[in-house]
Amino acid sequence: MSDKFCFIDVETTGLDSKAHNIFQISAIITDAKLKTLNEINLRFKPFDNKRIEPEALEKTGLTIEEITDVEMTSKEAYDELIEFLSRYCDRYNKADKLYLVAYNAPFDADFLREFFAKHDDQYFGSWFWHPALCVMQLAAWTLVNGGMEIRPKMPNFKLETLCKIADLEWSEEDAHDAAYDNRMTVKLLKAVKAL
Repeated sequence: MSDKFCFIDVETTGLDSKAHNIFQISAIITDAKLKTLNEINLRFKPFDNKRIEPEALEKTGLTIEEITDVEMTSKEAYDELIEFLSRYCDRYNKADKLYLVAYNAPFDADFLREFFAKHDDQYFGSWFWHPALCVMQLAAWTLVNGGMEIRPKMPNFKLETLCKIADLEWSEEDAHDAAYDNRMTVKLLKAVKAL
């Protein structure tokens, strides 16, 4: 079976995957050459509204109402995501899984695993190979391999910063939307692989 990558980006109500919830999931399926095969962007009500941190609102530029007053429920988003993943992976075949790829992969993978668990699905590992592949880590290794003179000049290691270093056009207006950030992660990985 050919390698299949599932780029994931989530927007959340805070930083703790157990205490906070996802309200947007972007998934992009690519082939091994990073050609996009399909993508999905889901905006939905958080699993619960108990904790929405001010920092999450500030980061996304959304209000509590914009996060919570949407039609799609968390369960509907889960069902739609499962249907989407099923097109590219047979969860009952242990040899057929997707590589989960993200800019800060541990963060997105942890939140997505909790999202599955909150919907009584303990089979996250049926869809994705472990561990998740982290574009941020790969970019850091790329700098070690010849670009370390750049690192001390960098203000941070955010997606935006790396995209600008890679000469990728960055839109402040669109940033911190899961679909936009996910597309930029695909572009950044292509740029890093080209080095």
